[in-house]
Amino acid sequence: MTSHSVPSPTPTAASVAGSVLDGDPRVLIPLPEAAERLGISRWQAYKLARSGRLPTTRLGARDLHVPTAVLRRIEQEGLPPVPEGGEVA
Repeated sequence: MTSHSVPSPTPTAASVAGSVLDGDPRVLIPLPEAAERLGISRWQAYKLARSGRLPTTRLGARDLHVPTAVLRRIEQEGLPPVPEGGEVA
């Protein structure tokens, strides 16, 4: 019998080298889940989306999703800078 290791759902200090998105085949991640993966609150994620710093796409009438490519870029480079004119209140 072969034993398979199950990856931890949350990144640990030992797994810093990999992406939190490794193995996820989706192109779009729901905004609440993206917030969790980025380690920020839902409120902060919606605020960043409203300001344009966290690009999103709308599926249906209300559901915001973040492209996986955007999450990978944020992991590598961090959030984009605050646009001129400051944050949207």
